[in-house]
Amino acid sequence: MVAVSGLFGEKLVEAGIPDGAALAPLAFIIVVATVIIHGFTLAPLARKLGLSGPERPGLLIVGGSPFAVSLAQALERADVGTLIADTNRQHLSHARQAGIPTYHGDILGEVAEHKVEFVAYSTVLVASDNDAYNTLVATDMGPDLGREHVWQLSRVREGSRHALPAQLGGQRLEGRPTFETVNQRIAEGWAIRSTRLTEEYDTKAWRTDRPNAIPILTISKGELCFVGEDMAFSAKSQDWIMAFVPPEQSGNSDEQQKRSAADATEIVNDNQSTQQSRSVYFTYRTELAPHLTFRQAVSRRQSSEYFSIGYPHQCGPSSVGVA
Repeated sequence: MVAVSGLFGEKLVEAGIPDGAALAPLAFIIVVATVIIHGFTLAPLARKLGLSGPERPGLLIVGGSPFAVSLAQALERADVGTLIADTNRQHLSHARQAGIPTYHGDILGEVAEHKVEFVAYSTVLVASDNDAYNTLVATDMGPDLGREHVWQLSRVREGSRHALPAQLGGQRLEGRPTFETVNQRIAEGWAIRSTRLTEEYDTKAWRTDRPNAIPILTISKGELCFVGEDMAFSAKSQDWIMAFVPPEQSGNSDEQQKRSAADATEIVNDNQSTQQSRSVYFTYRTELAPHLTFRQAVSRRQSSEYFSIGYPHQCGPSSVGVA
Protein backbone atom coordinates (compact mmCIF):
# COMPACT_ATOMS: atom_id res chain seq x y z
CA MET A 1 0.00 0.00 0.00
CA VAL A 2 2.76 2.46 0.95
CA ALA A 3 4.84 1.57 -2.12
CA VAL A 4 1.90 2.01 -4.50
CA SER A 5 0.82 5.28 -2.91
CA GLY A 6 4.40 6.58 -3.22
CA LEU A 7 4.40 5.73 -6.92
CA PHE A 8 1.05 7.43 -7.45
CA GLY A 9 2.24 10.43 -5.44
CA GLU A 10 5.18 10.95 -7.78
CA LYS A 11 2.91 10.74 -10.81
CA LEU A 12 0.55 13.32 -9.29
CA VAL A 13 3.43 15.71 -8.59
CA GLU A 14 4.65 15.29 -12.16
CA ALA A 15 1.11 16.03 -13.33
CA GLY A 16 1.15 19.37 -11.49
CA ILE A 17 -0.62 18.41 -8.28
CA PRO A 18 1.76 19.36 -5.44
CA ASP A 19 -0.39 17.71 -2.73
CA GLY A 20 0.42 14.34 -4.29
CA ALA A 21 3.68 14.28 -2.31
CA ALA A 22 1.64 13.81 0.90
CA LEU A 23 0.03 10.61 -0.38
CA ALA A 24 2.85 8.27 0.74
CA PRO A 25 3.16 9.69 4.30
CA LEU A 26 -0.61 9.53 4.72
CA ALA A 27 -0.67 5.88 3.62
CA PHE A 28 2.13 5.08 6.07
CA ILE A 29 0.24 6.75 8.93
CA ILE A 30 -2.92 4.78 8.08
CA VAL A 31 -1.01 1.47 8.11
CA VAL A 32 0.66 2.21 11.45
CA ALA A 33 -2.60 3.38 13.05
CA THR A 34 -4.46 0.28 11.80
CA VAL A 35 -1.83 -2.09 13.20
CA ILE A 36 -1.79 -0.36 16.59
CA ILE A 37 -5.57 -0.13 16.91
CA HIS A 38 -6.13 -3.76 15.88
CA GLY A 39 -3.29 -5.01 18.05
CA PHE A 40 -4.72 -3.46 21.23
CA THR A 41 -8.42 -4.04 20.58
CA LEU A 42 -8.70 -7.35 18.70
CA ALA A 43 -8.00 -9.68 21.65
CA PRO A 44 -10.37 -7.91 24.13
CA LEU A 45 -13.07 -7.74 21.47
CA ALA A 46 -12.70 -11.46 20.70
CA ARG A 47 -12.96 -12.31 24.41
CA LYS A 48 -16.05 -10.12 24.78
CA LEU A 49 -17.71 -11.83 21.82
CA GLY A 50 -16.71 -15.28 23.07
CA LEU A 51 -14.57 -16.00 20.03
CA SER A 52 -11.19 -16.45 21.72
CA GLY A 53 -9.74 -19.73 22.91
CA PRO A 54 -9.04 -20.41 26.58
CA GLU A 55 -5.83 -18.95 27.98
CA ARG A 56 -5.19 -21.97 30.20
CA PRO A 57 -3.09 -24.86 28.83
CA GLY A 58 -4.89 -27.81 27.30
CA LEU A 59 -4.17 -31.49 26.67
CA LEU A 60 -5.73 -33.57 23.91
CA ILE A 61 -5.77 -37.27 24.83
CA VAL A 62 -6.35 -39.61 21.90
CA GLY A 63 -7.71 -42.87 23.23
CA GLY A 64 -10.31 -43.45 25.93
CA SER A 65 -9.36 -45.64 28.89
CA PRO A 66 -9.32 -45.57 32.71
CA PHE A 67 -5.79 -44.14 32.48
CA ALA A 68 -6.99 -41.28 30.25
CA VAL A 69 -9.90 -40.54 32.59
CA SER A 70 -7.68 -40.54 35.69
CA LEU A 71 -5.15 -38.24 34.01
CA ALA A 72 -7.86 -35.85 32.82
CA GLN A 73 -9.38 -35.66 36.31
CA ALA A 74 -6.00 -34.87 37.83
CA LEU A 75 -5.39 -32.16 35.24
CA GLU A 76 -8.77 -30.58 35.93
CA ARG A 77 -7.66 -29.94 39.51
CA ALA A 78 -4.78 -27.92 38.07
CA ASP A 79 -7.19 -25.98 35.81
CA VAL A 80 -5.94 -27.66 32.63
CA GLY A 81 -8.53 -28.24 29.94
CA THR A 82 -8.69 -31.75 28.47
CA LEU A 83 -10.44 -33.55 25.66
CA ILE A 84 -10.53 -37.32 25.21
CA ALA A 85 -11.05 -38.52 21.65
CA ASP A 86 -11.68 -42.08 20.49
CA THR A 87 -13.19 -43.86 17.50
CA ASN A 88 -14.92 -46.32 19.83
CA ARG A 89 -17.91 -44.81 21.63
CA GLN A 90 -17.77 -47.43 24.38
CA HIS A 91 -14.24 -46.34 25.31
CA LEU A 92 -15.61 -42.86 26.06
CA SER A 93 -18.41 -43.97 28.40
CA HIS A 94 -16.38 -43.60 31.61
CA ALA A 95 -15.10 -40.18 30.54
CA ARG A 96 -18.63 -38.94 29.84
CA GLN A 97 -19.83 -40.26 33.21
CA ALA A 98 -17.01 -38.33 34.87
CA GLY A 99 -18.03 -35.13 33.08
CA ILE A 100 -14.88 -34.96 30.94
CA PRO A 101 -15.25 -33.45 27.44
CA THR A 102 -15.07 -36.13 24.75
CA TYR A 103 -15.04 -36.40 20.98
CA HIS A 104 -16.28 -39.53 19.23
CA GLY A 105 -14.60 -39.99 15.86
CA ASP A 106 -11.28 -40.07 14.08
CA ILE A 107 -9.20 -37.15 15.33
CA LEU A 108 -7.51 -37.04 11.92
CA GLY A 109 -10.78 -36.96 10.02
CA GLU A 110 -12.20 -33.95 8.22
CA VAL A 111 -15.14 -33.76 10.64
CA ALA A 112 -12.76 -33.26 13.57
CA GLU A 113 -11.31 -30.16 11.90
CA HIS A 114 -14.73 -28.54 12.22
CA LYS A 115 -15.82 -29.92 15.60
CA VAL A 116 -12.62 -29.90 17.65
CA GLU A 117 -11.07 -26.61 18.75
CA PHE A 118 -7.47 -27.69 18.28
CA VAL A 119 -6.16 -24.24 19.20
CA ALA A 120 -7.24 -24.88 22.80
CA TYR A 121 -4.84 -27.81 23.18
CA SER A 122 -1.12 -27.11 23.17
CA THR A 123 -0.06 -30.70 23.85
CA VAL A 124 -1.21 -34.11 22.62
CA LEU A 125 -0.90 -37.50 24.30
CA VAL A 126 -1.70 -40.38 21.96
CA ALA A 127 -2.75 -43.26 24.19
CA SER A 128 -5.20 -45.52 22.36
CA ASP A 129 -5.04 -49.32 22.39
CA ASN A 130 -3.90 -49.37 18.75
CA ASP A 131 -0.14 -48.89 18.38
CA ALA A 132 -0.28 -48.29 14.63
CA TYR A 133 -2.98 -45.67 15.00
CA ASN A 134 -1.01 -43.98 17.79
CA THR A 135 2.02 -43.71 15.52
CA LEU A 136 -0.11 -42.37 12.68
CA VAL A 137 -1.75 -39.66 14.83
CA ALA A 138 1.53 -38.59 16.42
CA THR A 139 3.25 -38.41 13.03
CA ASP A 140 0.42 -36.40 11.53
CA MET A 141 0.18 -33.88 14.38
CA GLY A 142 3.91 -33.45 14.87
CA PRO A 143 4.46 -30.80 12.16
CA ASP A 144 1.50 -28.70 13.35
CA LEU A 145 2.14 -28.67 17.10
CA GLY A 146 5.87 -29.33 17.10
CA ARG A 147 7.19 -32.78 17.95
CA GLU A 148 8.16 -31.59 21.43
CA HIS A 149 4.43 -31.24 22.18
CA VAL A 150 3.35 -34.63 20.82
CA TRP A 151 3.69 -37.64 23.14
CA GLN A 152 2.83 -41.27 22.61
CA LEU A 153 2.56 -44.43 24.68
CA SER A 154 5.20 -46.92 23.63
CA ARG A 155 4.38 -49.69 21.23
CA VAL A 156 4.25 -53.28 22.41
CA ARG A 157 6.95 -54.14 19.88
CA GLU A 158 9.77 -51.65 20.37
CA GLY A 159 12.79 -53.87 19.65
CA SER A 160 15.39 -53.14 16.99
CA ARG A 161 13.64 -55.46 14.57
CA HIS A 162 10.46 -53.39 14.79
CA ALA A 163 12.10 -49.99 15.17
CA LEU A 164 10.60 -47.10 13.23
CA PRO A 165 12.35 -44.14 11.61
CA ALA A 166 12.99 -41.27 14.02
CA GLN A 167 10.58 -38.98 12.17
CA LEU A 168 7.61 -41.31 12.82
CA GLY A 169 5.59 -41.20 16.02
CA GLY A 170 5.82 -38.94 19.05
CA GLN A 171 8.06 -38.67 22.07
CA ARG A 172 8.06 -41.53 24.57
CA LEU A 173 7.36 -41.24 28.28
CA GLU A 174 9.94 -42.18 30.88
CA GLY A 175 10.05 -45.94 31.32
CA ARG A 176 8.37 -46.47 27.93
CA PRO A 177 4.98 -47.48 29.37
CA THR A 178 2.54 -49.15 26.99
CA PHE A 179 -1.26 -48.97 26.94
CA GLU A 180 -1.43 -52.18 28.91
CA THR A 181 1.16 -50.97 31.43
CA VAL A 182 -0.63 -47.78 32.46
CA ASN A 183 -4.07 -49.38 32.60
CA GLN A 184 -2.73 -52.36 34.52
CA ARG A 185 -1.53 -49.92 37.17
CA ILE A 186 -5.04 -48.49 37.42
CA ALA A 187 -6.38 -52.03 37.71
CA GLU A 188 -3.97 -52.68 40.58
CA GLY A 189 -5.26 -49.67 42.50
CA TRP A 190 -2.76 -47.01 41.44
CA ALA A 191 -4.12 -43.51 40.91
CA ILE A 192 -2.94 -40.30 39.27
CA ARG A 193 -2.67 -37.46 41.76
CA SER A 194 -1.89 -33.78 41.28
CA THR A 195 0.27 -31.86 43.75
CA ARG A 196 1.20 -28.18 43.76
CA LEU A 197 4.60 -27.28 45.13
CA THR A 198 5.29 -24.29 47.35
CA GLU A 199 8.34 -22.70 48.92
CA GLU A 200 7.82 -24.88 52.00
CA TYR A 201 6.68 -28.03 50.19
CA ASP A 202 9.30 -28.60 47.50
CA THR A 203 10.26 -31.55 45.34
CA LYS A 204 12.30 -33.13 48.12
CA ALA A 205 9.35 -33.04 50.53
CA TRP A 206 7.09 -34.46 47.84
CA ARG A 207 9.51 -37.32 47.23
CA THR A 208 9.67 -38.00 50.96
CA ASP A 209 5.88 -38.26 51.20
CA ARG A 210 5.54 -40.34 48.04
CA PRO A 211 8.74 -42.32 47.56
CA ASN A 212 7.17 -44.79 45.11
CA ALA A 213 5.35 -42.23 42.98
CA ILE A 214 6.04 -42.22 39.23
CA PRO A 215 5.96 -38.68 37.78
CA ILE A 216 4.06 -38.31 34.51
CA LEU A 217 4.18 -34.60 33.80
CA THR A 218 4.66 -31.18 35.34
CA ILE A 219 2.90 -27.87 34.73
CA SER A 220 5.19 -24.88 34.95
CA LYS A 221 4.02 -21.35 34.10
CA GLY A 222 1.15 -22.69 32.01
CA GLU A 223 3.31 -25.15 30.07
CA LEU A 224 2.71 -28.91 30.15
CA CYS A 225 5.97 -30.87 30.29
CA PHE A 226 5.79 -34.66 30.20
CA VAL A 227 8.61 -36.58 31.82
CA GLY A 228 10.28 -38.20 28.83
CA GLU A 229 13.15 -40.54 28.26
CA ASP A 230 16.53 -39.36 29.50
CA MET A 231 14.92 -36.25 31.00
CA ALA A 232 15.78 -35.16 34.53
CA PHE A 233 12.63 -34.70 36.59
CA SER A 234 12.49 -31.26 38.19
CA ALA A 235 9.84 -28.88 39.47
CA LYS A 236 9.86 -25.52 41.20
CA SER A 237 7.61 -23.65 43.58
CA GLN A 238 4.08 -23.09 42.20
CA ASP A 239 4.54 -25.94 39.68
CA TRP A 240 2.12 -28.85 39.50
CA ILE A 241 3.17 -32.50 39.49
CA MET A 242 0.98 -35.26 38.04
CA ALA A 243 2.15 -38.69 39.12
CA PHE A 244 1.13 -42.30 39.52
CA VAL A 245 0.86 -43.11 43.22
CA PRO A 246 0.53 -46.65 44.64
CA PRO A 247 -2.74 -47.89 46.21
CA GLU A 248 -1.64 -47.22 49.79
CA GLN A 249 -1.04 -43.55 48.94
CA SER A 250 -3.84 -42.94 46.45
CA GLY A 251 -6.43 -41.90 49.02
CA ASN A 252 -9.20 -43.79 47.21
CA SER A 253 -11.80 -45.68 49.18
CA ASP A 254 -11.99 -49.46 48.82
CA GLU A 255 -15.14 -49.09 46.72
CA GLN A 256 -13.48 -46.58 44.37
CA GLN A 257 -10.43 -48.80 43.99
CA LYS A 258 -12.57 -51.84 43.19
CA ARG A 259 -14.59 -49.89 40.61
CA SER A 260 -11.49 -48.44 38.94
CA ALA A 261 -9.79 -51.82 38.99
CA ALA A 262 -12.78 -53.50 37.38
CA ASP A 263 -12.96 -50.90 34.60
CA ALA A 264 -9.22 -51.03 33.93
CA THR A 265 -9.11 -54.83 34.00
CA GLU A 266 -11.89 -54.97 31.44
CA ILE A 267 -10.00 -52.56 29.17
CA VAL A 268 -6.73 -54.51 29.54
CA ASN A 269 -8.43 -57.84 28.77
CA ASP A 270 -10.18 -56.36 25.74
CA ASN A 271 -6.89 -54.91 24.54
CA GLN A 272 -5.09 -58.25 24.86
CA SER A 273 -7.81 -59.94 22.84
CA THR A 274 -7.71 -57.20 20.21
CA GLN A 275 -3.91 -57.34 19.97
CA GLN A 276 -4.10 -61.08 19.32
CA SER A 277 -6.62 -60.50 16.52
CA ARG A 278 -4.42 -57.80 15.01
CA SER A 279 -1.40 -60.07 15.19
CA VAL A 280 -3.25 -62.61 13.03
CA TYR A 281 -4.36 -59.81 10.74
CA PHE A 282 -0.84 -58.47 10.30
CA THR A 283 0.39 -61.99 9.52
CA TYR A 284 -2.06 -62.30 6.66
CA ARG A 285 -1.27 -58.80 5.45
CA THR A 286 2.44 -59.61 5.41
CA GLU A 287 1.89 -62.83 3.49
CA LEU A 288 -0.64 -61.53 0.99
CA ALA A 289 0.56 -57.95 0.49
CA PRO A 290 4.26 -57.92 1.40
CA HIS A 291 5.00 -55.09 -1.03
CA LEU A 292 3.32 -52.56 1.26
CA THR A 293 5.59 -50.52 3.51
CA PHE A 294 4.54 -49.55 7.03
CA ARG A 295 3.63 -46.02 5.97
CA GLN A 296 1.65 -47.23 2.95
CA ALA A 297 -0.26 -49.71 5.08
CA VAL A 298 -1.03 -47.14 7.78
CA SER A 299 -2.09 -44.55 5.19
CA ARG A 300 -4.76 -47.00 4.04
CA ARG A 301 -6.11 -47.41 7.56
CA GLN A 302 -9.69 -46.98 6.47
CA SER A 303 -9.43 -49.72 3.84
CA SER A 304 -10.18 -53.21 5.12
CA GLU A 305 -8.53 -54.51 1.96
CA TYR A 306 -5.07 -54.11 3.48
CA PHE A 307 -5.01 -52.93 7.06
CA SER A 308 -7.40 -52.74 10.00
CA ILE A 309 -6.88 -49.69 12.16
CA GLY A 310 -10.11 -49.90 14.10
CA TYR A 311 -11.38 -52.65 16.34
CA PRO A 312 -11.76 -55.79 14.24
CA HIS A 313 -14.23 -58.40 15.35
CA GLN A 314 -13.18 -60.98 12.78
CA CYS A 315 -9.78 -61.63 11.29
CA GLY A 316 -8.81 -64.24 8.81
CA PRO A 317 -8.01 -64.94 5.19
CA SER A 318 -11.48 -63.93 4.07
CA SER A 319 -11.08 -60.45 5.56
CA VAL A 320 -7.84 -59.65 3.73
CA GLY A 321 -7.64 -58.84 0.05
CA VAL A 322 -4.69 -59.06 -2.25
CA ALA A 323 -3.59 -55.90 -4.05
